[in-house]
Amino acid sequence: MQEIPEKYRHDLAYLRAMAEQAVRDFDRFGYDLIFNEDLPVTFENYKLQLAPQLKNWCKRDPERIPSLLYHIDLPEHLMPPGYGCKDTELLANLILQRELIKVILRKHYSS
Repeated sequence: MQEIPEKYRHDLAYLRAMAEQAVRDFDRFGYDLIFNEDLPVTFENYKLQLAPQLKNWCKRDPERIPSLLYHIDLPEHLMPPGYGCKDTELLANLILQRELIKVILRKHYSS
């Protein structure tokens, strides 16, 4: 996955758009992704909130996770063993990086 410039990882507008994109993508698969809006908007906070939700979904229906990751467009060569269900914090990091890249590309190429 391409390296995300640090400025985007700290830009509140991009981070909020990243979270909204993730919520939409998860919703398409019936997952109710919830981020606590009272917490500071940081990449790390979103990652720490996503990881336990992923862990729950991995336990509940692990067979759906590969389809979700395909929809998010997470490159296969980056997927951790077991589709990340063994290390949900790493998986959350990869998912949010991909969602942020999608937001960046959409904002830069839609104008």
